[in-house]
Amino acid sequence: MNIELMTMAKLTMTAKYMVKAGSFDSGLMPNENIEKIIFRFTAHGDGETYPAIEVDSREKWLKILQERGAEDFKLILADELDDYSQLTVFNKVPCVMLCFGKDYVSTWNRMWTINPSNNKWVVFMVESIIENPPKEKPRFGDVSQDMATLFPRLRALAQKLELSEFSFAFNAALKSLQADFVRGDQMVPAHQRLLQAATDAYVFGGQGSWNDKGRAAAEAKGLTAEYEALTKDLYRGIALSLMYVVNEW
Repeated sequence: MNIELMTMAKLTMTAKYMVKAGSFDSGLMPNENIEKIIFRFTAHGDGETYPAIEVDSREKWLKILQERGAEDFKLILADELDDYSQLTVFNKVPCVMLCFGKDYVSTWNRMWTINPSNNKWVVFMVESIIENPPKEKPRFGDVSQDMATLFPRLRALAQKLELSEFSFAFNAALKSLQADFVRGDQMVPAHQRLLQAATDAYVFGGQGSWNDKGRAAAEAKGLTAEYEALTKDLYRGIALSLMYVVNEW
């Protein structure tokens, strides 16, 4: 799974867990490729109640969110891309976390930079206040049945393209939708199944990926139209799966 999107998903789940359980221990494991995450709060209101603050730990970030009356969080990401190579370039795919406070709504966006001394990522999470936010929060539906229909079609296409590694990935995703999971603190089994399936089916990337090797094979076999339609459905399904799993629990 794309490290940017998954990190945003995990941070949103961490914040939601803090609100629901009153605990900062969400099981968010550190990623060895990320050196640190820096959180920048913006000043708003009179500037004294909510001053600009920068912290460099998840626990401090959660504590300040709690102190500022954060009540809910939503992950929002683009469910359609014009160019899937955007997924290989950091900071390109539209993806934000919405924070709903008692008297404000803000977005948290990310900026990934590489530390050349150790080749690890430093992530800046930056808050911005939304002026005149919508009254209704976004809602997301369960796309499990849609994905269960889509994966066999993708598997069949991969078989026609003679790309067994992708046929295996889509078959694994289909099996994950039917797997047994133990309920955890954050996620009910249905959500665990959908998240695992989306992770299994994430075949986007650079050289050798579905949007590289798959596209070339489709063009060679005259199956470009089918490939493009199913690839569009695949990315949209993964995006909607992430937003449902993270937001609707």
